[in-house]
Amino acid sequence: MKCVLVLVVLTVVVLQCEGRTLTRCELVRELRRQRFPERQLRDWVCLVERESSRRTNAIRNESNGSRSYGLFQINDRLWCSSTNSPGKDCNVRCSDLITPDITRASNCAKTIFNRQGFNAWNGWRSHCQGSLPDISSC
Repeated sequence: MKCVLVLVVLTVVVLQCEGRTLTRCELVRELRRQRFPERQLRDWVCLVERESSRRTNAIRNESNGSRSYGLFQINDRLWCSSTNSPGKDCNVRCSDLITPDITRASNCAKTIFNRQGFNAWNGWRSHCQGSLPDISSC
């Protein structure tokens, strides 16, 4: 019985750590489902493509010693807690931002956007101003 329980727990942990790489149209559909404004979808798609290559489990070590997590590359310096307890400005654990369910990551990204706009993301500042992806077929 203990072996079965351990196997179930390990399966759940592995599945949570497994990420998804979304196609562009899957990303658009998911952003719509998360109620991102339609007029900003191309900006959000560009941002996600530049920051995480549409990978839900992306983690990047930053030069300042911090880490960025998930589709939106949300940084642990201000926005998410690296501990087992939710915290910082988005009141989430960083591990919550790298799951295939992007609800918490989306909510945090909206919080960041509401405070700082798209300029909060280097990928958007460097690559998306004036050059946005075509999502018309999505």
